[in-house]
Amino acid sequence: MSVSPYFNCPDFSDDYIELAANTLLRDYMAWCDGDDLVPVRAEVIAEQFLEYTIEITNEGIFSDPECLGGIVFNENCIKINSTVENHEGRYNFTIAHEIGHHVLHRDIYLEQRVNENNRIICREAGDKPLVEQQADRFAAALLMPKEEVSAAFALVDEGSLPTSTPTTKALRALANKVVVIGGFSNVSNTAMVNRLVDLRLVSGAKYQTGTPQDFLRKSPSFSWVTNNQLSRAVYKLFCWVSEKLK
Repeated sequence: MSVSPYFNCPDFSDDYIELAANTLLRDYMAWCDGDDLVPVRAEVIAEQFLEYTIEITNEGIFSDPECLGGIVFNENCIKINSTVENHEGRYNFTIAHEIGHHVLHRDIYLEQRVNENNRIICREAGDKPLVEQQADRFAAALLMPKEEVSAAFALVDEGSLPTSTPTTKALRALANKVVVIGGFSNVSNTAMVNRLVDLRLVSGAKYQTGTPQDFLRKSPSFSWVTNNQLSRAVYKLFCWVSEKLK
C-alpha cells in the first residue's frame, strides 16, 4: 500500500475559511429548523447533515494515540481514535476538523486522486502542514462562531478589551467567562483563548498551546509556509493517505 501526505492545496485565506464554516453552519441551522446554535453539535452535522458515518476505533493506524482522526471520502466515513471519545472538547474538535477537510479539501483531493488513495489521516505533533492548519481554522470557526463569540465577549467587563499583553492567567480567566456566558460547553479553555486572539478581541497576546483538542495555531508573527516548502522531516507524517479507491 503506497502512502503520500502531499496534494496541492490552495492557500485559502482566513476570511475564506471563516465564510466557509459560517455558510455550512447557517445551512445546517436552516436544515435542522430550531436547534440552538451553541453549543455547535459537530457530531450531528457530520452524521445527520453531511451523512458521514463516525467510527470510533483503536485498530490499525489508530493504535497510535497521535493519530486522532481521519476521513475516507468515498465511504463517507470519519474515523476517530477511541482515546479522544471521552474528552468532549477533543472529540468535538476532531470531528469539526474532519468536517473542515470535507468542506475545504474533498473536491480538490478527489480531483487529484493522490496515489489513487482517498483517505486523509490527521496526526498531532510539531508544526502542522497547510491542510491541517486550514482544517483547524475551520473547526475553530465552526465550533466558536464569530458573531456568538463576539456577543458573549461584549458581556464580559462591558465589552472592554483586557490590558495590553495580558498574563496567561488573565487570558484564561477571560476565556472561561466567554465560554460560560456564551454556552460554549463543548470547547476547551485554550481553544477559546486562541479564538479570542484570532478574532482580535484581545490585544498583545500570543496563541496558547494545550492538549490536542485545542485550537493550535502559530503566533500572528509566524510566516505561514506552503505544502511544497515542507520537507517530510518537518511534516512529521501528519497527514497520511493510505486507502485505495475501490
